[in-house]
Amino acid sequence: MTPAFVRRKISRAIAVRLTAGVAPSIVAIGLVIGLIYYGQFGRQAPNIVLGIATALTVLAIVMTWSNAKYFADRLARIARASSVAPGVQASDDFDRIEQAVGNLGSALSASEVERARTSAKVEARLQEQATMLSGVVSDAIAQLDQVRLPLQILLESPFGELNENQEELLRDARAAADTIDLALRRLGQVADVDRGALPVQQELVQINDVVRSVLPLARAAAERHGAHTDTALEPGLPRVVADRTRLAEALSLFVTAAADGAGPAQSLTIVTERDGSHAIIRMSPTHARFDATDNPSMILASRLISAQGGTVSADANGIVLRLRTIIGASSRS
Repeated sequence: MTPAFVRRKISRAIAVRLTAGVAPSIVAIGLVIGLIYYGQFGRQAPNIVLGIATALTVLAIVMTWSNAKYFADRLARIARASSVAPGVQASDDFDRIEQAVGNLGSALSASEVERARTSAKVEARLQEQATMLSGVVSDAIAQLDQVRLPLQILLESPFGELNENQEELLRDARAAADTIDLALRRLGQVADVDRGALPVQQELVQINDVVRSVLPLARAAAERHGAHTDTALEPGLPRVVADRTRLAEALSLFVTAAADGAGPAQSLTIVTERDGSHAIIRMSPTHARFDATDNPSMILASRLISAQGGTVSADANGIVLRLRTIIGASSRS
């Protein structure tokens, strides 16, 4: 039973009660008119008219009493369920109800104020954490560069003869340093988006061109898993308001994650289409599920899209990106 249906049912029940309460007055008016007519000289009311008038009068009294009792009982129950503040004297049930409604209004106002205060406090704390995280990431990257430089020098211009094991250790160390550097830079980007410090270029971008630029990466990632790539780019899509570089970076992360979810002989599908004032990009590997909450690359990609005013959703079929378009500013793909 939906809330709208319940509201309609309650409204109908109240309307019936109010109509029943007004009915006696309508009957009384009819009786007065009839008595005026038959009260003139030479006219005598038939017995059937008097019988009907008597019956209607009794019915009106019963209906009035029933409705009055109904509303009185309901008001009494509401009043008993209403609480009155200590020290406040309630002269009747209406005072109790009025006091209860006033208390509810005050409690709601206080709750709204507290909710706004808590929301502002949480937002300020998140801003502080993002700022601190960004600073820590910057310092860590600077310190990491001090490690990577000697490793690079040792590998390219070794001071003395290095055996194969030593060279392999140095290469592994440099690869690990490069991986840490990439992870830290991505973490720094997430922190910058959260604190509103990531520079975003607002420009008109043909979305199909950006998708085509990441297709080689998508094909290579899919081939590593034995999958193939299918694309369906809708021609004539309106251009979107986005940062071309950030959008390409986000798409690269998404297609890589999509390819990782595709198995052998499956298809990594990339589709573009229009939905009202938005352009849609769908990436759907077969039988793969995306969850941005436990994938660092997906988290960064989602942040990059949100920084451009877009949205990202994920379901059992893949990822859906929505970006705002400039209607009418379209070009043929």
